[in-house]
Amino acid sequence: MKNFLIHLLNYELWANQRVIGALETLDNPPPRAVAVMGHILSAQHVWLGRALREPTFVAIWDSVPVAWMNETAERQHRRFVSYVSGLAESDLIRPIDYANSEQQPYQSTLIDIMTHMSHHAAYHRGQVVQLIRPMLTEVPVTDFIIWTREG
Repeated sequence: MKNFLIHLLNYELWANQRVIGALETLDNPPPRAVAVMGHILSAQHVWLGRALREPTFVAIWDSVPVAWMNETAERQHRRFVSYVSGLAESDLIRPIDYANSEQQPYQSTLIDIMTHMSHHAAYHRGQVVQLIRPMLTEVPVTDFIIWTREG
């Protein structure tokens, strides 16, 4: 399962970079598209902090400039892969205690957290693509199966 989660993280980086790359080609990307892509990265940062049991100083809707997005995505990918790589398989199903953005306490396994992160990001990447589609000649495709075929 650990190898699958790393596989999923690699896909997430690829898909995020495709959308970020499209945003970078636009002289004036829609503010909502930038905000939603920033939300994806901020939420991933928050989930990483929860998994690592480290405080985060980022809110899930913090603004992330387009110029910082690729570096942010790469840094978070490296940290998440390093974290997952160092775990035992049994750690993947161990409950992680955390508080949500309203400070309500919850417990989730790392498998559930990472599955949520992937689905959450895919949903929002679709929103970003819809917002920028009229401005692009080539729309970024971020389907998991496309990534597997290319890789």
